Amino acid sequence: MGQKIITTKTGKINEYIHHVDLREFGRSNILSSFIAEFDDCILFLDCGGSLEIKNLLGYAKKENINLNKVKYLITTHHHFDHCGGMWKLYEKVKRYNPEVRILTNEKTKELLNDYEFHLNRAKRTFGKFIGKMKPIEEKAFKLIQPDDNFEHGINSIEILNTFESNGSEIKLAIIKSPGHTPDHQCPLFIKNKEIEFIFYGEAVGTLYHSTKPITMPTSMPIFFEYEYYMKTLQKLKKIFPQKAGFGHFGVMNGKKILQETLAEHESFMQEFRNKIMQFYEEKPETSHVYNRILPFFTNRTDMLGRGHPVLENLILAVVYGMMMDLGYRKV
Repeated sequence: MGQKIITTKTGKINEYIHHVDLREFGRSNILSSFIAEFDDCILFLDCGGSLEIKNLLGYAKKENINLNKVKYLITTHHHFDHCGGMWKLYEKVKRYNPEVRILTNEKTKELLNDYEFHLNRAKRTFGKFIGKMKPIEEKAFKLIQPDDNFEHGINSIEILNTFESNGSEIKLAIIKSPGHTPDHQCPLFIKNKEIEFIFYGEAVGTLYHSTKPITMPTSMPIFFEYEYYMKTLQKLKKIFPQKAGFGHFGVMNGKKILQETLAEHESFMQEFRNKIMQFYEEKPETSHVYNRILPFFTNRTDMLGRGHPVLENLILAVVYGMMMDLGYRKV
């Protein structure tokens, strides 16, 4: 029996990567984090908000993941639901390994420590689920410049570190992927000249369907920029990972299915933008645009109508973000 197209279960997805359902909002299949476990060190990829840290650490304890060996805490972007709990995770891991570092870029560092405006806006969509953010000390960070020329082939990707796993070399790279936010980056792992895994975060939409490889937009205000988002998508289509993680939610398996999904997402984003323009021309009211476009999303998720705490709010937010990018709305 072949491998499923989409993996939603918590657990190992290959020899060295764990997928963790962080159970955001107390529900499954909403928010993912990943742990890379090598012979001599461990990496955390995103961590969720402060309310989800206990779930991440609970999984680590259950799987006997040694916090003394955690080398890097790697971000995709600054949003509270992906890295808002980074201060809390860092403080916890630092007790076991004072040398642990948050591996990120300058912009993410800046936004993680300048969070009040972001949290106040996020509260409109996520309400009580946003948790807390606190400043992170300067020495916590190891800053990098994510690779911006990765689309020229696997041999051109800048390698940041090489790790060992059962006698094999695993290479870590982090690539620049703006659009959803200006600071967005995607960590990936290379083995035997193949990209075994990439963590898309929210660079190419959200996966809110448990069986179909179709995506939702990530045009959240206030930083979404359609032009950069589509350029990132074009570049990501030129690399061929075997598996890809989505921040929301799970893992998609297979080079071919990933290529097809990215191509479909590109077409969908163009159609989504055109529909926003069409419905705004009909009536330049946010409520009208939202109500007209809501049916457009019903076949792209199997979570509508299943009691998702904020999915309809999220759809409103991505509609508003696209309207902002079109100049129809301001901050």
